[in-house]
Amino acid sequence: NGTVALDLALWALGVGKGDEVIVTSRTFLASASSIVNAGAVPVFADVDADSQNITAASIQAVLTPKTRAIICVHLAGWPCDMDPIMQLAQQHDLFVIEDCAQAHGALYKGKPVGTIGHVGAWSFCQDKIMTTGGEGGMVTTNDTALWKKMWAIKDHGKSWDAVYERDHAPGFRWLHESFGTNWRMTEMQAVIGRIQLQRMPQWQAQRVANAHKIWDTARSLKGLRVPTVPADIQHAAYKCYVFVEPSQLQPGWDRDRIMDAIVERGVPCYSGSCSEVYLEKAFDNTGFRPAERLPVAQELGQTSLMFLVHPTLTEAEMQKTSDVLTEVMQLATQP
Repeated sequence: NGTVALDLALWALGVGKGDEVIVTSRTFLASASSIVNAGAVPVFADVDADSQNITAASIQAVLTPKTRAIICVHLAGWPCDMDPIMQLAQQHDLFVIEDCAQAHGALYKGKPVGTIGHVGAWSFCQDKIMTTGGEGGMVTTNDTALWKKMWAIKDHGKSWDAVYERDHAPGFRWLHESFGTNWRMTEMQAVIGRIQLQRMPQWQAQRVANAHKIWDTARSLKGLRVPTVPADIQHAAYKCYVFVEPSQLQPGWDRDRIMDAIVERGVPCYSGSCSEVYLEKAFDNTGFRPAERLPVAQELGQTSLMFLVHPTLTEAEMQKTSDVLTEVMQLATQP
């Protein structure tokens, strides 16, 4: 799964005790817990208000001599601004792991996400853009030595060269040149994934079209902020986010009331990704929380609305989403 992909990347890169890894504050727990499980310390960076992603500037703000790596989460399918991040990483000799769990099909300046950092970590669990039967994951890299190391770790430490490049007796004796574990994907998962890859272009086009229907509606409504996706990226549209502007709401209205009103009218609506993952109880008494809450992440956690845009939604369902959003926002903003 995608969690194991992060675990594998950190293991292969040698991240461990005494190291710090910078990660976004706005993400699912696994992006941070993988760092803890590696024996390292997660250091949380604030995010950009539009992309909801960490940036070179927010990473720079929390860099220390102990920093060993950066985990960039392409949240909801919007790629991080990778060029400045990679430049910063090169200056400080840091590894970059792209968490692509929500970004299948996303492009950054023409490059697929997962091909820009040192390792890309992918999730194929049940609600992702593509799945491999409920669970699944993958790592990608263009570093042959690193790939062979990850290949060995996921199969008990077997050497790729010993298995495929050298003569050896039948069976699995005398092939293990390091220590690893069993993180192999099953053949059935691989078959499902290969079939879904063929359907990805059509699915992605439908996701993006559905997201644009919601964004177009939201742009016409008072009380909502819709970030503009830069022309040089391709959004994967895992989910669709818009943001409430509290100053434009009538007394008694806030994001939570808007969300509840939308749900009451039969349209799924959520607050979205964990805005400040360090507030999870797991971080009690760890010393990993920032000394002060990160302001942009905190604001997004109080203002974000997230809608479903998966390709099985019908035109009627998408129209209902737009109609209900319009109705509720008019109630929330008109005297």
